[in-house]
Amino acid sequence: MADKQILFHLKELQKDSGKRISESLIVGLTLSFTQRRYQLFKTIRDPKGYGFLRVPTLGVDSLKNKTQAVRKIKTLPAASTDSFTYRLNTSLLGGESYPILEVVLGTIAGAVSAGAGLLFTVASTGLNLARTSQRVLGRAGDEIWQVEEIGKTGSDVIHVGSYFLVDPYRSKGDSNVKGWLIHEERNELDI
Repeated sequence: MADKQILFHLKELQKDSGKRISESLIVGLTLSFTQRRYQLFKTIRDPKGYGFLRVPTLGVDSLKNKTQAVRKIKTLPAASTDSFTYRLNTSLLGGESYPILEVVLGTIAGAVSAGAGLLFTVASTGLNLARTSQRVLGRAGDEIWQVEEIGKTGSDVIHVGSYFLVDPYRSKGDSNVKGWLIHEERNELDI
């Protein structure tokens, strides 16, 4: 449970969007840009035992004044053979599986091995079609921005790291990032 004074200064967070892209893309973005993933909090070794704690980078009192950080992470290159843009777009589309092809092949397997194959086909198709996909793709010149926010959910202090794909020609300035949310992750802070 967090200090009541800190909770008073934090605003209530919206529900988790559930938007996720490949973790390897996020790690690659943040390592290549700043060697740090976050600005508002850091992970330290728990002095009471094993494991780690997430704490505000500038100390608990900093949460009264600074609860949001915005930074541009990357501009997508113009090269059409850029592997990062390819991997980003593949992740935004939901990955490299082909659920319709799996239905056809699974149905054939189901006919061969009776009900078990058909049951497997229906289950795997449902999982693949339920995979989160976006209706946006990265293009040359688009930017990826990170917005960090520390807020509260009930009596818990939560850090939210959101990543946006931004078309710089439609969005001006970094004070109000306008783009497509492509990834969100949440971590509880120990205060």
